[in-house]
Amino acid sequence: MVTTAPLWQASDSELVDAYSAVVQRRRQLYAEELRLLAEMESRGVATKLGYSNTSALLMHTARLSRAEARHRLAQAQDLHAMTTPTGSVIEPVLPQTAEALARGEVGSEHVDVIRKTLANLPHLDAEQRATAEQVMLTRAAEDDPKALTRFGTRVRDIVDPDGPPPREEQPARPARMLRRHIRRDGTMEFKGHLDLESAQLFENLLKPFEKPHTEGGDTRGYAERAGDAFADVLRMAANCPELPTQNGVRTEVAVTISFEELQRALDDVVLSGDRRMSASEARRIACDAHVLPAVLGGDSKPLDVAVPAYTTPAHIRRGLYLRDKGCSFPSCERPASVCDAHHVVPWAQGGPTKLDNLASLCPSHHRLIHNSAWTVEMVDGRPWFTPPAYVDPSQRPRRNELHAPLPRTAA
Repeated sequence: MVTTAPLWQASDSELVDAYSAVVQRRRQLYAEELRLLAEMESRGVATKLGYSNTSALLMHTARLSRAEARHRLAQAQDLHAMTTPTGSVIEPVLPQTAEALARGEVGSEHVDVIRKTLANLPHLDAEQRATAEQVMLTRAAEDDPKALTRFGTRVRDIVDPDGPPPREEQPARPARMLRRHIRRDGTMEFKGHLDLESAQLFENLLKPFEKPHTEGGDTRGYAERAGDAFADVLRMAANCPELPTQNGVRTEVAVTISFEELQRALDDVVLSGDRRMSASEARRIACDAHVLPAVLGGDSKPLDVAVPAYTTPAHIRRGLYLRDKGCSFPSCERPASVCDAHHVVPWAQGGPTKLDNLASLCPSHHRLIHNSAWTVEMVDGRPWFTPPAYVDPSQRPRRNELHAPLPRTAA
């Protein structure tokens, strides 16, 4: 949309539409710039004109910094076919991204994220790379570059869940480390780090002991309580098997699918603390884990509350935790532990406090839903969000893919 009328006469939505149109044209012009750069580099125009390379030429003609000139040239080389001095043609690394940029659907920052994501997946074959590029472009149509970067960490699990085959000789790299030093007075100081499974077990063992004492007042700080809790755990371990029953168990895996499916491919794993693990890690830990079956109702949904209530009960919040795994607003990465339970149909209008009428929203997006034109509805038991027309003229519903189970592809 191009408006020639004074801007003060334009409505708010017309201003946003006009700005979006300018951004699209700028991206299309940038795509044309990269296409020209690719041709200049293929022909060796810079050396013919007496320059050492194309970057040096751009520093004079476009007054770009050397770093920016090299950046644009690197993008051009990945998005377009190049011809070597011997006449051989190098096919583009990201042809679909070049087409999306030419349509104005993505920007330079999106291109950088896609380039970096695929560069970190060198083991993919041609078909898997094409699938990964398409998956990233689909998300880029809705996500800003930062959100796309977060999603990029999951692309490998989508297109190649088994990962690259292990090398015959894996370098020795311990996952756990502990350094300790006995002082002259017999006391000890130590530091180290633990792998995911051991860290989870350590946290679960400490929690029952590090709570403040309720009787007589507890003046200990958090560090002192944690130190006392660690000493208590050591004493309990010395008197094994008298371990505490609350949290003092092996890693807990909340399974919302059959245990047989868990053994084959596990994508829906929840650890307290909003931690995630790969499918291969989950399969390994599940072989020796305390498996907690989540009680499901009809259509494989966690239990609903029988009596309507405004305050969301603990078991309903647990159901939201298992279903949404965090803020359900598109592209939000906030964990479930900081989220509110939003009533899709307002409670004041008769909306029940049931899982089918609740969505996990972080405080920021909870405010946005209440104060903007964004809308949310439940589709097949999950929240879907419809953006205003000034965000997406077609107003296509979208959901948060960062917390969703990974889809399987033919690749």
